[in-house]
Amino acid sequence: MAVIDSDAHVVETERTWEYMVDEDAAFKPEVVVPKAGGDREYWLIEGRAFAKNRNIGRDTPDEAREMSDIATRLAHMDELGVDVHVLYPTIFLRPLTRRPDVEAALCQSYNRWLADIWRKGNGRLRWVVVPPVMSLDKAIEEVHFGKEHGACGVYLRGVEGDRRLSDPYFYPLYREAASLDLPICVHASSGNFGMFDLYSQDSGFAQFKLTVVGAFHDLLMKGTPEKFPDLRWAFIEVSSQWVPYALNDAELRFAR
Repeated sequence: MAVIDSDAHVVETERTWEYMVDEDAAFKPEVVVPKAGGDREYWLIEGRAFAKNRNIGRDTPDEAREMSDIATRLAHMDELGVDVHVLYPTIFLRPLTRRPDVEAALCQSYNRWLADIWRKGNGRLRWVVVPPVMSLDKAIEEVHFGKEHGACGVYLRGVEGDRRLSDPYFYPLYREAASLDLPICVHASSGNFGMFDLYSQDSGFAQFKLTVVGAFHDLLMKGTPEKFPDLRWAFIEVSSQWVPYALNDAELRFAR
């Protein structure tokens, strides 16, 4: 029986953004360091700094985390007895921009980087495609690109901008994902700047975990899965102890 790590990650580097087309070059994230020194690096996107190397395990080589040496990553998987990794992003665990054009450029470059990794991974490095959800036409294009290049799911955060995942705005994306047999993979994260900043001093529980639990409950209450019976859903990096509580709460509310 194959062993699949369904929530492995990649750590983005400058190489991630080398797939941007020329007209998007101005949107390429830059790596900056504090004037005071130290080993902390940050991504600079639209004048806003995002931690680049926080919460990263140091027990594996950079080449494996950053995918600069695919053979090293595969060798580490062999050591762990893992046959397949499903790769999730790191930088997209938080909101990065309010501009649709910037989001599209970032997602398109990231997805092409992952497609390149998949091509070199001997079928062992699958991934979830990151759609630029502020531009649904481009989001659907990226989902098709992902399907054709080894993606096995569609990445969404618990909240996307100012929209909940039950918003009918996302229905075309869900319809397309279902037609391509790609599950919607809701990963521990938030795509809402206000929510993310409000809990900036929190442990990360409210920033990352609660939005997914809330999304699960909201999707049930709005009947979204029933509208797309062929669409599969995954709720990633939030364990499952909360599921009975959320189901019981939803049942009580439906009974009112």
